[in-house]
Amino acid sequence: MKKIPITFIIDDSAPYVMTPYTNREPKLTADGRPLMRFSTKEMLLRFADIIAEVGMRGKFSIIPMAGNEGDILNGFKDVKLQDVRDWLDIARQRVAPFFSICPEMLSHRNAVDLKSGKALPEREDVWASTQNRTALTPYITHALEILKKASFDVRGVTSPWYFGKEVEEEYVAALAQAIYDVYGYKSSYYFLHQLRGVPNVKPWIAYEKDDRCVVSIPAVTRDWFWETMDSTEDSEDYISRVADHFITADGKGGCIVHELELGSYPTLCTHWQSLCSNGLMTGMRAFAEVGRRINEHLLDRVEWVSFNELLDIIIRNKDSYRVKPISMQRIEYEY
Repeated sequence: MKKIPITFIIDDSAPYVMTPYTNREPKLTADGRPLMRFSTKEMLLRFADIIAEVGMRGKFSIIPMAGNEGDILNGFKDVKLQDVRDWLDIARQRVAPFFSICPEMLSHRNAVDLKSGKALPEREDVWASTQNRTALTPYITHALEILKKASFDVRGVTSPWYFGKEVEEEYVAALAQAIYDVYGYKSSYYFLHQLRGVPNVKPWIAYEKDDRCVVSIPAVTRDWFWETMDSTEDSEDYISRVADHFITADGKGGCIVHELELGSYPTLCTHWQSLCSNGLMTGMRAFAEVGRRINEHLLDRVEWVSFNELLDIIIRNKDSYRVKPISMQRIEYEY
């Protein structure tokens, strides 16, 4: 039997800068603790160890100008430039072989004025909701150019919040042009939609014109690791219970199994802050346990793929990916 692609989305990551800290007011966890301002290269090394050990694959965002506090080429406010460079080295050498790297547009905070580099008053997704391809193409192009200068090979993008949803036809046309202009690729992907409990969800071709093709890759699970940011619990039983949401220890339950039963591709979603768990790393431990359980119970049905590998599968079999899911359920982010 042909195996079903399984892949893990990691959103909101950047060298040291943590998006909950830059985006949330007050800067507190749900249980009242101060939010961590920075992650570290040691946290990224732990992630790299896990994905290499377990063989997990997916998509890993790097926010080029995270929090409007600088950029990955020139550094961020209150972060040593060498630390940023070390983090990027780990991402290139240890993460990119397993997880496809892409920008999550420019800041995942306020939109950026491309001429001055300064923050605009509107949040990125709010700004994008009123733009057309003429404005969106250079914006996406700038994000791609920053990652290219940082020596990352990129074939797609991630939407911060719901960037581009209200103008999706313009968005995908802009992406097709930007990817071609910066990297020369004629096919690309984007992550925008989250669909849960919808039968037969798999990626679909959202744009196809001339020799360009853009594929929408939707997530089908919520981020069950998110809760670890707001708890100091760190027992093995707690880790197991968090992992159970994705897949139970016996491999018979959890949202992954449910989505497989619905005929959907298990494209799983989490965030960098969920894995770091406000410094406790409980989400990272649960992430590793989910990977181990998938390998133990599901590898006769599924096969780990990166987003780039999934894109290649779709491009080789376009006729199987032209139908958009009937139901498009909108899932709001937690912040």
